[in-house]
Amino acid sequence: MKNVIQRRNSGVIGLCLILSVVLFSACSTLRGLLGQATIQRPQIDFIGAKLTGLSFDKASFLFDLQIRNPNSLGVKLAGFGYDLSINGNSFLKGRENKELNIEAQGETIFQIPLTLSYSHLYQVFQSLLQQDSASYQLKCDLSFDLPGLGLVQIPVSKGGDFPLPKLPTVNVAKIELKRLELSGADLLLGIQVNNPNVFSMIMEGMQYRLNINGQPWASGETGTRVQITEKGNNLLEIPIFLNFLQIGQSAYQALAEGQRLNYQFHGDLDLSSSLSLLGRTHLPFHRSGQIEVFK
Repeated sequence: MKNVIQRRNSGVIGLCLILSVVLFSACSTLRGLLGQATIQRPQIDFIGAKLTGLSFDKASFLFDLQIRNPNSLGVKLAGFGYDLSINGNSFLKGRENKELNIEAQGETIFQIPLTLSYSHLYQVFQSLLQQDSASYQLKCDLSFDLPGLGLVQIPVSKGGDFPLPKLPTVNVAKIELKRLELSGADLLLGIQVNNPNVFSMIMEGMQYRLNINGQPWASGETGTRVQITEKGNNLLEIPIFLNFLQIGQSAYQALAEGQRLNYQFHGDLDLSSSLSLLGRTHLPFHRSGQIEVFK
């Protein structure tokens, strides 16, 4: 009789243990399902994309993303990846393990800075050398560590356009003889500055040196402020006086005989533009060749 009672008790205990395991498993599953049902993905919006720096060498961007956490629990940004395309072609991509905590029912601004090198850009896409601007598309995937869901990636994208500034060019357009005497001569040096951009450039000044047939004929600087319209050019005329007692009679002979002159013209341009971000630029130049003197 005692053995029968013990067997019954053992059966009851075993049944209770089985029921406990089943109930615990069901509760855990239910809690997981409830957790997944209540945890929502963060909401992400691109709220800004702007140029923060611009030069003839590079362009710097700053992208602003607004992240909203609709949950009653805090969530964590675990990192992000990015892929920047230029004119539909992937150019710059990477991934950063940058972490950021967003409090419950909170929102924050997340910023992504990127810098493009124009020399690298033109090496990859040579067709851009003939363009005034290019389009971009930034695709990002932000990784969040969400309670009950683990690591979740949320994609966002933003597109736009940016300028492709080109350096102006400097050329010797003419050397005109205004007066010729045994003691000296008056010349007019014509310098053409070409602006290949869709925005105006302003020449704030120029330092220059002119060598003819290996001899220094002129040097100096101009303080004249000259505006060069978009896709336009300006002719800057610089008066030059030659003293043959100083530079020798070979200069007189070259001018008197109308010889073609070998010239080297080099210096530095001080430039600004109608684009405030571009700022002041110093452009070194060096030109050489042969030129005929106009009389």
